[in-house]
Amino acid sequence: MSLTSIGDMAQTFMIRQQNTHLKTTATRLALELSTGYTSDVSKRFSGDFTITSGLETSLNALRAYKSSAMEAGNFASTMQTAMGHIQDQTISAVTSLMLTGNSASQIQIDNTAADVHQKFEAVVSALNTQVGGRSLFAGTATDKPALASAASIIADLQIAITGQTTAAGVEAAVNTWFDASGGGYETTGYLGSTTKLSPFVIGSGQKAEISFSADDSTIRDTLKGLALAALVSEGVLSGNITEQTQLINSARDNLLSVGEKQVQMRANLGTVEAHIETVSVQSASETSALEILKANLLSVDPYETASELQAVQTQLETLYALTARMSRLSLVDFLR
Repeated sequence: MSLTSIGDMAQTFMIRQQNTHLKTTATRLALELSTGYTSDVSKRFSGDFTITSGLETSLNALRAYKSSAMEAGNFASTMQTAMGHIQDQTISAVTSLMLTGNSASQIQIDNTAADVHQKFEAVVSALNTQVGGRSLFAGTATDKPALASAASIIADLQIAITGQTTAAGVEAAVNTWFDASGGGYETTGYLGSTTKLSPFVIGSGQKAEISFSADDSTIRDTLKGLALAALVSEGVLSGNITEQTQLINSARDNLLSVGEKQVQMRANLGTVEAHIETVSVQSASETSALEILKANLLSVDPYETASELQAVQTQLETLYALTARMSRLSLVDFLR
């Protein structure tokens, strides 16, 4: 019988090769045990990635929709908060103006006008609200404020009403400034874009349209009503308490008429918020279903994987022990 032997170099190479194989296997099994998924997808599906590719494509799309829906939801929610503040300021202004009445003294008129002036500033500030560095009420011009400052608007209105000596004349000039095409509001008051914000794509075939802006008539009418009273605090029609009272009453009537429009605007915004929430829940449910399917297709048995890992670790320990023993061999030990 002939004996086959291998040289030291070949033996060393074989040990190194076995060591590399065992380490690679141990790393793979440890990864699979920690993630719960197979690391060799190609082997699991015999090289056919059609199913897994389709799953990942769908999941990536749902993740993108989720991100867009979160942005849309935050945008709409912040806008709703701003509109709530505007509505509160309007109601408070109406109450103050109604309490002044036709028999008010000059001090009462001055105090009421000053109070409404502050509310005008608060409303302008609310309309310039930003979320994530984007203006809410500026249309597509989200990189700039929706409105000029309250002080700038009042200053422009004072120029527009120059020469007016009656409440009717002041009101007509203010109406023209706010409502006329190419008028003061469109040229110096509103700084945003007349192009509405593009809808947010929040799902497959699902969009959230948040197209409200400070250019809307509801907002113009709100600002107009507040501005009429605010101008009195700037000394408009000073010395003529009758005409100032008439201007205060006109401001009150304007704000009373805009109340229902504000409610409708907030209701429409609430409908958009509800739609975003509904689509988000549907997308989350679909994502969960796909994740479960992915887990069923790619998951590994944790007990089996742990057993295999333990076996490989035992083999590695045996190989290390054998290698250490061989490295200590000498001619004397061999001849014993």
